[in-house]
Amino acid sequence: MYHQAQRLVALVAQQMQKVSIATKAFCAILIAFYLLSFIPGVEENLAMTPSYVVPPKVKIWTLVTATFYENRIIFVLLDLIALIGLSSVLHPLWSLKEYLVFTGVVSTVSVLSGTVLCLFLYFVTQNMAVIFSNFHGLVGLVCGYIVAVKQFYPDSTLSPPPVPPTLRVKHVPLLVVLTYLVLSLCKVVSPTVCWLSLSGTLTAWTYLRFFQPREQGGRGDMTEEFAFATLLPEIVQPPVAAFSRVLYNVLVAAKLCPKLSQTYNMDEPSSIKIALPGVNPADAQRRQQRLHTTLWALLSVVIWVPHLATPTPPRPLIMELLKEVVLHYQQLLATGAEGSR
Repeated sequence: MYHQAQRLVALVAQQMQKVSIATKAFCAILIAFYLLSFIPGVEENLAMTPSYVVPPKVKIWTLVTATFYENRIIFVLLDLIALIGLSSVLHPLWSLKEYLVFTGVVSTVSVLSGTVLCLFLYFVTQNMAVIFSNFHGLVGLVCGYIVAVKQFYPDSTLSPPPVPPTLRVKHVPLLVVLTYLVLSLCKVVSPTVCWLSLSGTLTAWTYLRFFQPREQGGRGDMTEEFAFATLLPEIVQPPVAAFSRVLYNVLVAAKLCPKLSQTYNMDEPSSIKIALPGVNPADAQRRQQRLHTTLWALLSVVIWVPHLATPTPPRPLIMELLKEVVLHYQQLLATGAEGSR
């Protein structure tokens, strides 16, 4: 047990070197707020109490602080692990500014939606306990980070031993929300925390789908791989996708949702730009990277599969063959891209 704890600490220290200064600051705030939780009266000034967002006793800053406040050590440790692990994946993909904007949007909207839900339930039930009980935690932001990771690596598998080999990153957002739903039904966490997980997931998807600025101009990610239906099991995706398209067209017609078209840059021989829905150099590069990752994952299996009838080929020879295959594969992709112009 002691050696396992040592390895966990070493792994956390290694991951801390990969994250940005913003993530380190978030971890420090999370720990500092936990230590402050032992002081009487601190919780009502850091956690979100729905009645404190309306006069006369307004504590609007809790929209920000509630995300990073936690008073149970087990949840602090889980939040730190999730924050460091997910941020180490997102850090190479985003700039510091985009990371901070995404964090601010998801955390604030998640807490605000939970507050609105409590106020609505109070007006319906007239139960004063609904608006005077506080909620807090990093769950909404963690779920948002998971959706962001899903955007880049939807088909990557989760390989640690306790995880089934068929579980992929695209399955995790729904699995996390369902886990919090079960925990809330078992009264392990409050129903508001379950709502935060759902709200964080939907807020992150909405922002990344429609509003996130792109490097080459335009906003959002309109690729089929990131459609709303991909957050759900494959068996229900066709009807959900059809309904989503109808709803999207209605919202666009009502001018409640932007109609997105992204640009494909023709760098040579001129600077002409052709607006094509769902086509963007960044998206194409991301698809190409996914294909490369998938190909390497599939081919690497060949090295470790035992050959029962024939001896295993020499490893250096296999690696040379793999390099040749990937090289030809990249050339085919480049040829296809030039042909599409």
